[in-house]
Amino acid sequence: MGRFKSVRSAVKFFAVSLSAAYLFTIVMKLTGWFTRSPDIPDEGMATTGMSIIVGVAILIFGAAVRRFTAAETQAALLGASAVLLATPVVQLVTTHSFDLSMLVVSGFGIITLVAGLLVALTRRPTLDE
Repeated sequence: MGRFKSVRSAVKFFAVSLSAAYLFTIVMKLTGWFTRSPDIPDEGMATTGMSIIVGVAILIFGAAVRRFTAAETQAALLGASAVLLATPVVQLVTTHSFDLSMLVVSGFGIITLVAGLLVALTRRPTLDE
């Protein structure tokens, strides 16, 4: 039963992380908040809309698999912060530029890092840790 629980946890973590990252990225791109809005032809709008619906469905599926424990929440937040903080550093090192979008990504990385550390500080360790 423990193996099944860990697989459910992994599926939930992947589904929620993937769909949230995809939806965040496509909304940022479509709105042109930190980048130039793309010119999408009419036939591409249906595909874009369907991809957003699929992203939301995956997010709902991931949320329904089971509730995260405090340890899983901590791991998800710290994992997300690592990716969010590494991305701007890679751009800075490879292109020698750091624009507004990378500042926003860094900000989200810092927010998720602080949230993950707060969960780590407030949760009670279990016997198997």
